[in-house]
Amino acid sequence: MKARVLDLCYGVAALAAALAVYLAGGGNERPVPVANNPYWYPKLLLVLIGVCAVWLMVRAALNGGPDTAPERLRWRGLTGTVVISGAYLLAYEWLGFLPATLALMLVFALFQGFRRPLVLVVVTVLFTALVWYGFADLLNRQPPGPALPSLSALFS
Repeated sequence: MKARVLDLCYGVAALAAALAVYLAGGGNERPVPVANNPYWYPKLLLVLIGVCAVWLMVRAALNGGPDTAPERLRWRGLTGTVVISGAYLLAYEWLGFLPATLALMLVFALFQGFRRPLVLVVVTVLFTALVWYGFADLLNRQPPGPALPSLSALFS
């Protein structure tokens, strides 16, 4: 199969999965302001996945040059990515941001074949902490679940 056909297939599958998880994912029946909505961050990630999927499909449609690609879709990787993303949305609701994001990054990296444990742990912890502090200290919106101390409390 040509690379642009594979890109188009992956884009359609990723967009469909992101839409399905977005529509079926957690949420309250009553309207909640974005600042207090615990589902805002995971749904933002799903929207970003959808945007990337559309970009992949557009790029595939516009790419007319010679293609080299694997001969078939990698259904295991695609299905695993969708399942892990959906599990993150549920874990985010039950456990909160910190444990769910730490678990997501570790599981996803291992699923994709990354096997350098020290780098994996350092990147996972740093990324999770940076995103936490980005929301909690810079945007003044604390994600749900257990909390990290504020940066001002660490340096005073």
